[in-house]
Amino acid sequence: MSKRGQSKRLGPVEVLVVVIVFLFVLAIAGSASQKSRFNAYRIQCENNLSKIGKAMQIYTNDYDGKFPKSGGRNSTWTLMIIDWMATSRYEAFGLARDGSGGQTTISSCFYLLVKYMEVASKTFVCPGDAAATTFNLANIDAGSKRLIDLWDFGSTPGAHCSYAYHMPFGLYSLTTSNDPGVAVAADRNPWMSSLGRVPKTYPGQFNPEGGRASVKEGNSMAHWEEGQNVLFLDGHVSFEESSCCGVHNDNIYTFWDGGDIRIGSPPVACVSEPQDRIDTLLVNEPGIYKATTVRQPRSVNSNELKHTTIVATLESPMPEHKNVIWCGTFQIAWDKFKNDIIQEPVDLIDVQELDDRLNRGEFSPGNLEADSFYATAGFVKDGIIEEIHKEMTRRFPSEPAPVFDKRYRTLPEVSVAYAFLSVDAGFKYPFYTRNRKFTFLDSQGIRTDVTSFCDDAEVSDPNTKNVREQVEILHSISAQPGDAANFSLDLCKHTNPYQVVLARVPWRGTLGETLNDVQKYIAEFKQDPQYDILRNLRPIDSLIVPDVLYKLTHHFKELEGKPLANPKWRERDYFIFEARQMVHFSLSRTGVILKSEAALGAAGGMPPRVKQPRYFHFDRPFLIYVKKRGAEYSPFFVMWVDNCELMEKF
Repeated sequence: MSKRGQSKRLGPVEVLVVVIVFLFVLAIAGSASQKSRFNAYRIQCENNLSKIGKAMQIYTNDYDGKFPKSGGRNSTWTLMIIDWMATSRYEAFGLARDGSGGQTTISSCFYLLVKYMEVASKTFVCPGDAAATTFNLANIDAGSKRLIDLWDFGSTPGAHCSYAYHMPFGLYSLTTSNDPGVAVAADRNPWMSSLGRVPKTYPGQFNPEGGRASVKEGNSMAHWEEGQNVLFLDGHVSFEESSCCGVHNDNIYTFWDGGDIRIGSPPVACVSEPQDRIDTLLVNEPGIYKATTVRQPRSVNSNELKHTTIVATLESPMPEHKNVIWCGTFQIAWDKFKNDIIQEPVDLIDVQELDDRLNRGEFSPGNLEADSFYATAGFVKDGIIEEIHKEMTRRFPSEPAPVFDKRYRTLPEVSVAYAFLSVDAGFKYPFYTRNRKFTFLDSQGIRTDVTSFCDDAEVSDPNTKNVREQVEILHSISAQPGDAANFSLDLCKHTNPYQVVLARVPWRGTLGETLNDVQKYIAEFKQDPQYDILRNLRPIDSLIVPDVLYKLTHHFKELEGKPLANPKWRERDYFIFEARQMVHFSLSRTGVILKSEAALGAAGGMPPRVKQPRYFHFDRPFLIYVKKRGAEYSPFFVMWVDNCELMEKF
């Protein structure tokens, strides 16, 4: 028995052999499992692109052969749309009334298939893309909205869309008449950053004519660099082991720069475009959101702002150490109230000088284009509120209907003076997002890091010259070499009919006085013998501008509740019960968007009582004004930017 027991024992050599065999089997099984998983991911990704391709074909049948393209006819590619939960396309992308301007994203083009073709949001996530997750409304506070009510994959769309798309913005967006071999979509572009991944170094080790390792350097990272699933215009999807798979072996992830189409140049986010109809350039949303995106401003009541004040006239005293905002809509509403309702200068009891300034400060409608504003006045009993709703719907269909509270229906003999303004002054060439903090020094010596835009791209970009040439220096006074301490600029001389001017000048007692100083400086600068040279922004100069954005509502408390002293109206106990103004302003790399509304409600029955580089850095208090282009016109928006309360913190 003992001999049989001993004969069954394994010696050290046999144990070692068993262990080696076991490890070998595990290695084979692991490799097989990994390969199986790789194949499964690749097949699922291929199925996703196939579904996307079929939905796109249906979409093109409904849209005259055009592939999905979000935004307006000339919207700019940025990293986030204005409002992905908006009720209309105009609001979502920040479009003007005629459908121009605004900003849009690559992912929102894909989202049109979710919205109109009801493609499941999970279809846009490749299982091999570890940086992407399915967009799920259950994880977001979207109220009662459904997927088909939205306009993009949330506030970080790149986190929910794995695929790159043929650049849809510019001259060469896709139609069904393009070459069938043009690539429409594929896995993410390896030369562009994405959430959780930095881009590859271009060209790095990439060589389309080299060995397998150098070819893989040009492939997407979603499938272990073995290749990428590509959807072609003829509708078929194939797994391509090289990124040089477009028409004439064009590299689908670069744009042709006149050299080797197999290599080309890497895309610059929000700038690069295909160079002709057979040049494929597949791009996706870059993955940096914090520092590069100007967010939609939150709505606030001016009472919540500690360092900002709104004034009714340009001659109103301007408090020190505060942002000061004036917009012409309240003056327009006041003019309507004075001329159409009261029919003489308004005289308010216990109002010190403000009513006189408003009566004197009549705003000429000639300072605005007729299709940029609407103003009217009348009595509620005569249907003025219904008229306002009808005209606003007709003239500004993308805007929500004006809201008038119950006092307009319940108080006796109510009159309404109303004004609305909408201006979109988009820059011809968007400036560049500055991916570093910009320090703003306010009038009290407090430094704050904010987001900004500038005139120089961080990587080589042939468009830089156009960006600089659109800037016109209106005046420049250098306090010391290298620091233009007193200056004003027209950020884009091509904007018409309106221009956007920024001026870093000393604080004065009123916005009107500050404006007069700027005009004086501009006139004097034109007398400089070197004016034609100095007015241009040169490559050695530097321009940095902070993003400024806000959406606020203000009540002029000094007017509300005040009775009229005008004899005809005093005997009726007539008083102003509401003096309200809304101002929505955005200054970013793409331009200025301004919307403003003012309502003045009154009723009867008063209740009881050159050789050195110049640095045009708006890093200290400065003035912004927007006006119709031409010396004979007056501004309709003026703001003194004193501090960072209305800027975007970095």
